[in-house]
Amino acid sequence: MRVKYVKTKDNEIIVFSELQQHIDFIGFEPVSAGFISIGADERHSPTCSCWGESISLKLPSDPEVDTELARKQILGYDF
Repeated sequence: MRVKYVKTKDNEIIVFSELQQHIDFIGFEPVSAGFISIGADERHSPTCSCWGESISLKLPSDPEVDTELARKQILGYDF
């Protein structure tokens, strides 16, 4: 199952199931949206990566900025 996310105007990452639509989170005033992969690298360190776009919100992701923010908020550290 793929996981979706939105980034709010307050720079908060909200992660949710692919069974929901990005448009369901319009009340959070998203500024970017797409998909997020959460996993581990070859050293078993946690990783995440943002990509894609939201068709329902007509918003692209901002892969570099959103991934950095997600790493801070979800994984708890900078790279």
